[in-house]
Amino acid sequence: MKIIKNKNLSSLTSFKIGGKAKYFIQLGNFIDLKRFLNLKVKEDIFILGGGTNILINDFNGIVLKPNFRFIKEIENGLLEVGSGILVSELLDFAISKGYQGLEWAGGLPGTVGGGIEGGVGCFGGELKNLLTKVEAVNLKENKRKIFSKEECQLEYRNSFFKKNPEWLIISGTFVFNTGFNSQDLKKRAEEKINYRKEKHPLEFPNAGSVFKNYPFVQAPKFLQDLVLEKNKLKTDPFPIIPVAFLIAEAGLSGKRIGEAEISKKHSNFIINLGRATFNDVLSLIEYVEKRIEDKFQIKIEREIKIVDK
Repeated sequence: MKIIKNKNLSSLTSFKIGGKAKYFIQLGNFIDLKRFLNLKVKEDIFILGGGTNILINDFNGIVLKPNFRFIKEIENGLLEVGSGILVSELLDFAISKGYQGLEWAGGLPGTVGGGIEGGVGCFGGELKNLLTKVEAVNLKENKRKIFSKEECQLEYRNSFFKKNPEWLIISGTFVFNTGFNSQDLKKRAEEKINYRKEKHPLEFPNAGSVFKNYPFVQAPKFLQDLVLEKNKLKTDPFPIIPVAFLIAEAGLSGKRIGEAEISKKHSNFIINLGRATFNDVLSLIEYVEKRIEDKFQIKIEREIKIVDK
């Protein structure tokens, strides 16, 4: 276990934006985890996964990066997966075994631990549909626990672990449908990869969708009528209004602050044009929130995690 002082975090985020961590520690195995827990640290701790859904500035504490990298086949179709494994790596492994259920995640960035914590899903698929249990450790109390699926409280872009960041996810156990043709599964996953390349601004550093889509039933009637008139209602994973539609409808596509820009390709993405700062992006997020509230009388919720401490 190596402790690095004043670590620049920009290279560890998909936004390529990041301040400095007072201390940075990577946990490569369970020996590292035990050593870290024995330190009995008093500093604030932030757990950094794949860095794909985050905007981070300076952090006056410990940035902890778990790198538990293993895929253990418990039995046919049942896998225990370390939180540091990329979702893309798990997908490739599942496809090679003829395990069905994760093809919707083709092209999805980030780690398995981050996916569990963030309640990730897209294209009608949800990681929670495969998850059976999670092993995690409480960094404050040095207590390990196996969480049942119900205890994980997985919901739309949320979980127990997102609400209780003192818990570090070690692994998740997933169950897949078995006996499928690997080439067929690969083709389905590649369809999602190609869709992302076509529709998302992957040519620029970004952090994925900035805002959660808005529940249709909670919208005022005038907005519901507009969404139905424009045929923009989606049902993924329940009836929602795409925030990308709202941002575009408000005329904000292409809006820039500094080197941060609302993508013209997908309006729920903010892209780094090269030298965007933390403040550029945060100011743009706040600007969008105010404009959407003024125009549509709703408050949209951030999906991106913002860290500045």
